[in-house]
Amino acid sequence: MVALDTLRAAWQPLPVAHAGATPLDKAAWRALAEAILRARPAPARRAHATRLAAEVVALATALQARRVGLYSPIGAEVETRDLANALLAQGIQLAYPRMHPDGQGMDFADSAGPNALAPRPRTRLLEPTGPVVDPTDLDLVVVPALALRPDLRRLGRGGGHFDRYLPKLRPGAVTVGCAAAACVLDWTPAEPHDVALTCAVPEAGLYGPARPR
Repeated sequence: MVALDTLRAAWQPLPVAHAGATPLDKAAWRALAEAILRARPAPARRAHATRLAAEVVALATALQARRVGLYSPIGAEVETRDLANALLAQGIQLAYPRMHPDGQGMDFADSAGPNALAPRPRTRLLEPTGPVVDPTDLDLVVVPALALRPDLRRLGRGGGHFDRYLPKLRPGAVTVGCAAAACVLDWTPAEPHDVALTCAVPEAGLYGPARPR
């Protein structure tokens, strides 16, 4: 597998849309990010989904990824259907999150693609019906983010499911945050359980942490 450091040499720091912290709690930051996402016009959403597909397929190819974890979007989250179809065309196995029956955790499970997902009763979630995947078998995971901090820690919907799952990935697995550029916010308070991702794809393309001096 290609060394991640080789790819990082070309990455740039994530531009911050709003650098100054505002005295809001996480619920207020989520509401702000949701409003930003909902306000984006349809052409901008489609363009972002297209850019996400191109960047992640190129990254997965460079990493020689065999299985990629995706998400099925809720509300105004960035669409992943184009990405899923492009990965399948490359012969890459897909996996999607599936909540535990009690709703207190999640696993990733294999799927033939977005058309094979099934609705979870009484929710907006679409879930895979295939076998559960060992977290160490995921080479790359695309993660939804309402907002991202400059240090690539993500703000999710508050359930903590990704924060608990991502530390189970094998060392070297790549996590890609998908967030609108206007949702790159210096949100507070960041807590120890808030997971930092490897890189991100806002509308302008692939970004990673600043290179060490």
